[in-house]
Amino acid sequence: MNSLILKNTDGVITDPKVLAHMHETLKAKAGDTFKCTALGQGLCQGKIIELAKDKCLLELSPLTNAHPQWFNLVVGISRPQTSKKILEHATTFGAKNIHFFKAALSEKSYLDSKVFEPHECEEYLLAGLSQSAIYGELPGVKVDKYNPADHYKNEPQKFILDLSGKENFLDLKESINFDTAITLAIGPERGFIPEDIERFHQAGFKSVKISSSILRVEHAIYSAVSQLELIRGRY
Repeated sequence: MNSLILKNTDGVITDPKVLAHMHETLKAKAGDTFKCTALGQGLCQGKIIELAKDKCLLELSPLTNAHPQWFNLVVGISRPQTSKKILEHATTFGAKNIHFFKAALSEKSYLDSKVFEPHECEEYLLAGLSQSAIYGELPGVKVDKYNPADHYKNEPQKFILDLSGKENFLDLKESINFDTAITLAIGPERGFIPEDIERFHQAGFKSVKISSSILRVEHAIYSAVSQLELIRGRY
């Protein structure tokens, strides 16, 4: 946990999981100072004034602005365990929206996974945000039964990860504007079929190759986002 997540700015923490982490892992005590993220409001430092088993009271420093989230994911739905990793770690990286959908080779039953129930989904998002030191909001999450490529026709910067792609992000770096959100489409565990890829191409997505290896879905996301972070020179 890189940052304590605060639902408001009253400086009071009552979440049992956060308190347990503070007591058992951080060995926190009165007088200690931690990075804090006030959801949707900004970043600050929090000094522990009082720490009990069921409550922590913090004295908060003035809020500073969090970095804007900078990319959207459109992901062919995969096993729940994979989706959990995507929800958590994409949030850490600064995802603005995470849009899961049933690709041609996705298992239909995954759409009904408990991972996407609001309370459970939020847990993974909060865990991801707590690992980030610079972002301050949770991404939007959506699950679709159909390929949503057409919904992104008006997005100015959109790429599909494609093993047969002829270009990589370095080839395209001069045309990428990091002040505008980037949309990345990634296939499910069994990959995209040609019809999936063509649907994205028709919506204006450009094929990009990030590796010659066949990567796990979550690893492909981490690799693509890390390559983009390196190009933009801001972490």
